Amino acid sequence: MAGRSVRGSRRGVVAAAIVVLALVVGVFLLRGSIGAPSAFGRDDSSPTAPGRSTDASGASRDAASSPVGVGSDQGSAVAAAVAYATASQRWLYLSDDAIRAAIAEIATPAAADGLADDVVADVSKARGELARASGPIWWFVRPLAWRVESFRDTEARVSVWIVAILSAAGVAAPQSEFLTVTLDLERVDGVWRVDDVRNTSGPTPITGPHDQPWDAEPFDDALDGFHRIDVVS
Repeated sequence: MAGRSVRGSRRGVVAAAIVVLALVVGVFLLRGSIGAPSAFGRDDSSPTAPGRSTDASGASRDAASSPVGVGSDQGSAVAAAVAYATASQRWLYLSDDAIRAAIAEIATPAAADGLADDVVADVSKARGELARASGPIWWFVRPLAWRVESFRDTEARVSVWIVAILSAAGVAAPQSEFLTVTLDLERVDGVWRVDDVRNTSGPTPITGPHDQPWDAEPFDDALDGFHRIDVVS
């Protein structure tokens, strides 16, 4: 894994880390006059599960245990890959400084600064668009399955199958995307960090035979009173 250009690694990480932002920025269905903005920037709909806390990167950990990514075995590499592949779940709700701190925790030192610049720029754009939503913003990035592609003491490659879901009334119709995110990890000071990322579309299931696409307003109505379940990895 050594020898790749910093620029190449950084852009690869951006591609996967903000995959949901691509949905936000690139697939907007703007509808002209929009009502009062929703309370955006707060992650109130995702209470942390009892006995667990979540760090700035979005990686969950058991109370009083080591952070995700610490260790030298395959299990610690897999835990890191799953957490990092879905970190953008939290980044949208963080300040620019908090995003930079979060990225510094999960990226290799050579890639961290440039990666942070790109992610902050894209997240800021997404925030500006989503602030115009006239209802709740439903935003999910969830891991579904993983596979170890290769593993050595200081390097690992892990693929994670994820689903990203977005709905924001007045801005984005309910939409989903399935992706396979492949992360190259390097162990730096005993912690697995992201060195490079590639993502490919799918595998993508079709909609069930008894369901049809939803507009944002009935989607919100059907989920009224529901609380989003936080990621526990």
